Amino acid sequence: MHKAQYSITNIVSVIAFLLILVDCTKGHDGAESDGIVPDIKQATARVMDLAAGEPERALEVIDSLRAAGLPDYQSDLLRVRVYSQGLEGKMLDSAIVIGERLMLLDVAQENLAYRQDLLETLVNACRLRHDDEQVIRWSGELVVLCREKGMETEALRNEAEMGLFLTHVGRKAEGVSKIDGVLAKLDNVRKFNELDAWVIAAKRKIALLRENDGHADVIPVAHHIIDRLTDYEQHPDDYRDDTYREPSDEDRQGYIDFYRAQAYGFLAEAYARGGENQKAQECLERFEKSDYGQTLDGRKMIAPTWCLLGETQKLDAMYEDLTTARFRDYEQNMEIERQKADAVHSRQVAFGLGLLAVLLLTIIAILTFYQRVVRRKNRILSREISELLSAKEQLKEKQQTVIPIDDTTDPSVLSDADLFQFLSVAIEREQLFLNPACDRQMLTERFSLPKERIGNAFVRGGGYKNVSAYVNTLRLDFAAQMLTDRFDLDISQVALASGFSSHRYFSTCFKQHFGLSPSDYREARRKQS
Repeated sequence: MHKAQYSITNIVSVIAFLLILVDCTKGHDGAESDGIVPDIKQATARVMDLAAGEPERALEVIDSLRAAGLPDYQSDLLRVRVYSQGLEGKMLDSAIVIGERLMLLDVAQENLAYRQDLLETLVNACRLRHDDEQVIRWSGELVVLCREKGMETEALRNEAEMGLFLTHVGRKAEGVSKIDGVLAKLDNVRKFNELDAWVIAAKRKIALLRENDGHADVIPVAHHIIDRLTDYEQHPDDYRDDTYREPSDEDRQGYIDFYRAQAYGFLAEAYARGGENQKAQECLERFEKSDYGQTLDGRKMIAPTWCLLGETQKLDAMYEDLTTARFRDYEQNMEIERQKADAVHSRQVAFGLGLLAVLLLTIIAILTFYQRVVRRKNRILSREISELLSAKEQLKEKQQTVIPIDDTTDPSVLSDADLFQFLSVAIEREQLFLNPACDRQMLTERFSLPKERIGNAFVRGGGYKNVSAYVNTLRLDFAAQMLTDRFDLDISQVALASGFSSHRYFSTCFKQHFGLSPSDYREARRKQS
């Protein structure tokens, strides 16, 4: 059986290699080019399109390009790029070793464009490996090279990045000085390339200030970002410079809105941390009305501000949307992969009916790849669920001090919102939700309140569908944490310990709430621990 599987795999690999080789030796119009080496820009674009989603496939393309005559130094650079951008970071060490070897070649000294590509790739790989000292080293060389090529703005971009990492290795004054110097040189220059570099440097400045609790100093920088973007919005012709970074007229507003939304996000957090809640709310409202504010990434950015302002319902909504959004992305990726598979199938038909059996085997290989995608998505989803659970726990600890629970509290006189806070603190502090019998009737007897009064507190005051929906949310959060902390318990034991009456009902609720089964969540968390 194993020999048969290896044989099938080898056949698929050989056919795939031949198909790639034929495809890569065609000209721009699809005609055969008689073995002419593919254009390096076209080859690079082809490989990098595959690097993030299909790194193994990208490496196969590189091998075929090398066989078609692409020089070793070019194919090795492509390999370094794939290693640093794909394969989940497992090949970063290899990427850096190969990149450092390529830096010693004559071509890296003589061909400035090649050297720049190589340096940019090394900087990225070292950044992903969190090797700040090497990021500084290669960024410094990249700055010098950009100036040799007369690319002063590009040099300043890299100086700003370098400044951020200098602070990470304890050279704070030098790093801050470098970023401030970049901002000063690029400020008020009405050319798009300089504006874009200034905005990125300003964001690095804000990142530094946030890392060092300089939230008050974030405010003028963020306002300056907004002012410069507004000037660009009002006078776009003054900023035209025909650089490759400049957006088209159709894309310009999207560029402005994106960075403006981020600036309002920075302001909202800074004001909230400074206790200026009204200003924080005004900036938060502008952020949430933006297109970026509606995205999952945007809401993740603003989540700390929601916590500071006590926006629990928005945090819960993001928590709920996270599970569905990840699987919507998965469905879209599946559709893209199906379209790619169809395109591959169309090309293979040209080889004749004799390849039909091999094409069927290729579909099996693709289905196997889909399974790996699901596992990877599960790992990402489980990690972000764990992070959100931690954020919710911190928020709960803060809220439990809002309404004290003692013998002097009279819940009957509280508003719906305050009564919900009162009941939720009691339920969580006493872990009443772990009792399978915890429902509206139990709370009625426990707190001597009418059923309708308790129901209204959770629906109107807490925004939940009913008491059971709230209790189940607590149970599922508790179960998710237990699945991570108690690997010695099986799923049915976790279900009972979390207040669920049966294993099957627990698994159904968990899958609906989080988007993956308890066993898949536990397996993903086990691999991450």
